[in-house]
Amino acid sequence: MRRSAIIVIAFFGVVFSSGCFWPLLAEMAQDPMGRVAALDLAQRKYTNAVRWGDIEEAVQLVHPEVQAEFLSYEGEFDGIRVTDFNVGKLIYGEGQQTATVRVTYHAYSLASMLEKEIKEVQQWERLSVKNDWVVRPQLGGLLEQVIDLQ
Repeated sequence: MRRSAIIVIAFFGVVFSSGCFWPLLAEMAQDPMGRVAALDLAQRKYTNAVRWGDIEEAVQLVHPEVQAEFLSYEGEFDGIRVTDFNVGKLIYGEGQQTATVRVTYHAYSLASMLEKEIKEVQQWERLSVKNDWVVRPQLGGLLEQVIDLQ
C-alpha cells in the first residue's frame, strides 16, 4: 500500500514538473470551450479534402448557404491535382465566432502539368453554441487559375 502511494506521488510529481503539462494547462485556460481546437481540426479536415479532390468530404464543412455552389465545382476537380498546401495563421473575429485563414495551394492541370501557387482566403464561421465550424470557400477563382494553365 505504501509503495503504491509513493509511485502515485512520484508519477504526479513528474507530470506536473514536466514541460508538457504547463503548456497544455495554459492552452486549456485560454480556450476552455475548445473552439480553437475544433476550428483547427475542421480547417485541416476541409483543406485536406480539397487537396485530395474529395468533394463529398469537404462539403460537410461548407456553409449550408453555399453548399450547392461548392458541389458545382466537383467535375472541375477531375482535371487538376493539388500537390501540397500551406496554412497560415488563423485570425479570430470578435468573440471567436468567425475566423479567417490564408491557405496557399500548389496545384497543376493534368492537361499541362504546370504547377501554380494559388492563394485562398478561407472565411470560417461558428454556426451554433457547439463548436461546429463551417467555411465559405472561394474555389471558383482557385480552380479557374489552374484550369487556365491548359
